[in-house]
Amino acid sequence: MMAQIAIVDDHPIFLDGMAQFLNSHGHDILFCARSVEEALERMQAGEPDLLILDVSMKSGGGLAILSAIRNSGSAVPVIFMTVHIRPEQTLEAIKLGVDGVVLKDSDPNDLLSCIQQVLNGNKSIAPFVMEQALVHSISAPANDTNILAVLTDRELEIAGLIRAGLRNREIAGRCGLTEGTVKVHLHSIFQKLNIKSRSELIIMMMSMDSEMPAVGMEQ
Repeated sequence: MMAQIAIVDDHPIFLDGMAQFLNSHGHDILFCARSVEEALERMQAGEPDLLILDVSMKSGGGLAILSAIRNSGSAVPVIFMTVHIRPEQTLEAIKLGVDGVVLKDSDPNDLLSCIQQVLNGNKSIAPFVMEQALVHSISAPANDTNILAVLTDRELEIAGLIRAGLRNREIAGRCGLTEGTVKVHLHSIFQKLNIKSRSELIIMMMSMDSEMPAVGMEQ
């Protein structure tokens, strides 16, 4: 799947190499920017199909851009490409609706497959990054031990299946519901828990395991 991609990174050589690499794999580069300001300015002229951002730049990093574009109402898919991302930055990025995270020392094919995943509407966060975020959220003191108590039994069941990695269609089949009904329940779960994505829900549920027995998960 070919896409118009924009890249934001403050290292010119890396930026240039990345643009050539993606170009040679059939993608169009809409623009390259070296700062938060330049990126936001270029975004106003036209939105790419996909935005690849460096997390830490001298002018403020990817989180600043992600936050600004989400606040402006844009749902453009965003991938963070970074040497290192701190667990709290990952959690923040997930809250802001990041679609993918790729580490700069990974295989170039990992970037290509992350791009395809994201263009297909899926999330693609490097397993190591997700693991670090998880460990961080588990060791951080939890304020509401039983935050899941706000969910109905049906919502708890669906949350458990999401945590197990099932997609909406599979959950619908398992629970004898339509896919539309699953989406309605999902929307309600997100609202009640004040979260925006499946990744956040999974992290939240896993972080509770360390504090209490599995809630509402008995078969």
